[in-house]
Amino acid sequence: MSKAVNTFALGHDERPETDDHREIMVKVDGVSMVFNMASEQLNSLKEYAIKLARRELFFTGFKALDNISFEVKKGDVFGIVGTNGSGKSTLLKIIAGVLEPSEGSCEIRGNIAPLIELGAGFDEELTARENIYLNGALLGYSKKFIDENFDDIVAFAEIEVFLDMPLKNYSSGMVARIAFAVATVIVPDILIVDEVLSVGDFMFQKKCEERINELIETHGVTVLIVSHSNEQIERLCNKVIWIERGNARKMGAATEICETYRALGGRVGTAESEARVIAAINDKADIPDDAYTMVAGDDFCNTAARAGALIWKDTKFDTVAIACGTTHINTILANGIAGAYNAPVFPTKINRISDSLSDLLAVHRPKRILFFDCGSHATSALDRLRKLEWKPEIVDFSNNGKVFDLAKEVFAYGKERGLWKRSAVVVDFADNAESMAAAPYVYREKCPVFSSSEAIPLDPHELLEILVSAGIEKVTIFGNSVPEEVERQCREHGIEVARQASKPLFQSCIDICEWLLTARTGGKGDLCVASMSIGLWPDALACGAWAAHRNGALLLQDPTDLDSVAACLDFVSRHKKDIGRLVFFGGDQNLGNLDRKLLYKALM
Repeated sequence: MSKAVNTFALGHDERPETDDHREIMVKVDGVSMVFNMASEQLNSLKEYAIKLARRELFFTGFKALDNISFEVKKGDVFGIVGTNGSGKSTLLKIIAGVLEPSEGSCEIRGNIAPLIELGAGFDEELTARENIYLNGALLGYSKKFIDENFDDIVAFAEIEVFLDMPLKNYSSGMVARIAFAVATVIVPDILIVDEVLSVGDFMFQKKCEERINELIETHGVTVLIVSHSNEQIERLCNKVIWIERGNARKMGAATEICETYRALGGRVGTAESEARVIAAINDKADIPDDAYTMVAGDDFCNTAARAGALIWKDTKFDTVAIACGTTHINTILANGIAGAYNAPVFPTKINRISDSLSDLLAVHRPKRILFFDCGSHATSALDRLRKLEWKPEIVDFSNNGKVFDLAKEVFAYGKERGLWKRSAVVVDFADNAESMAAAPYVYREKCPVFSSSEAIPLDPHELLEILVSAGIEKVTIFGNSVPEEVERQCREHGIEVARQASKPLFQSCIDICEWLLTARTGGKGDLCVASMSIGLWPDALACGAWAAHRNGALLLQDPTDLDSVAACLDFVSRHKKDIGRLVFFGGDQNLGNLDRKLLYKALM
């Protein structure tokens, strides 16, 4: 995977405001900030003094900000976005006067209320009452001013009952309440807010936001705000600057900058890939509400149940494969035999069968349930299936966690019943992304799957014996982890072998998808799309059956890698003639709204 994070400027989207004569409240001009870091660790003042005397004390410079310039006018709500470590807080501290820039200048007009570090300067041994006066003094408030506004501060913080309790007994959220109440008791000319709205409980965050809105709307306060919530920045701000690793990337209207940052911020990838994604973002084509299909539930079990209900909405299934969702390998092993029975594949949690799956089973009342559980984790779910009122046959493929042993058991079951054709699939447990991309092929071709894990490597001789005895004529290997010895021995015994694998990983998944799309027949098909993130793979467990039934394939995209995003855009654009409809699995946490729109625009 590419490790490059682009930091070059993308230009300003602001148009000249020739008729905007508002007063400039903050002017940041060519500001850079360099921090010195010691080249070695010194553990005592004595070591420091010795190194200093010997002139052996060396520092390296870290440039936290690099030539940042912008203006904030009176009444603006100016947002600053960027990934962690990009210099946002450093910039606010320079504006607040806490830090002096290494280069450039920062001009301020009016008084500032900095909400940068809530609770800084509090004494845990003192009571809340005493800390209100202490913190107020640190912020420059007189005792008379605090006396006059004390009741308002306490009321906003909602700590009347705990006023005389030592602060060490307070929760962090309660401390934040006090700090925010003290800092905003005045009406400043400029309010600086650094991640304040992400602390405390939900109601406190809402209260803070309402106070800030009051200062903006009622008093015309100019606000500079840093937040990792893109939605919050887009909702509150009229202008935004995006900073990446100390460099200003883009500045302009909040909606446009937030959309760009949502797609590019913190992503790795080449400049060429980023340019491809930017071009897709700038394409303002209208997208109809029903442009693509979303298959998403509250969790991966409900997502799969919804997929099954849509595929089998007009017919009933008499066999179903249910796989423990703790590992992808259960579903991969299930796909081949499920394809032979034309059965849906549903993942399940270890302790229960979801309500949506229970309802679906009650409607179809299958005669046979194939249960896959490598490691025997989902015994509670299995017990629930055994208690179904219509008493289906339960075929239990559970074992002690040895992947290859389970694969052999599934293969033997299918062989005995004549379910297999002359093809087989071999995939290593470690190649989970490739095995997911291969699921539509496994289901469609009714292939037995042979898999192993790093803990118990595949034995090429034992595998070859099984393949030869079963009359397997073709083996497709997915991924790079299966030993080359397997490939060599198969060929020596006259078995046709093809390996679907390339690098990087996202390209390997795209190549498998392309291979499936071009190999099928029968016109256009559905292109299922899901995130290749290992934390989100459960949402894609139902894609094998869907893509096989809808004459399609599965495209896995890594939304954090611009090279992957750009390659997927090019893939979709290249295969317009093969794709009938885009079908996205999982909700916004899988692939976001913008990711979906970009892929659809590539299809147009």
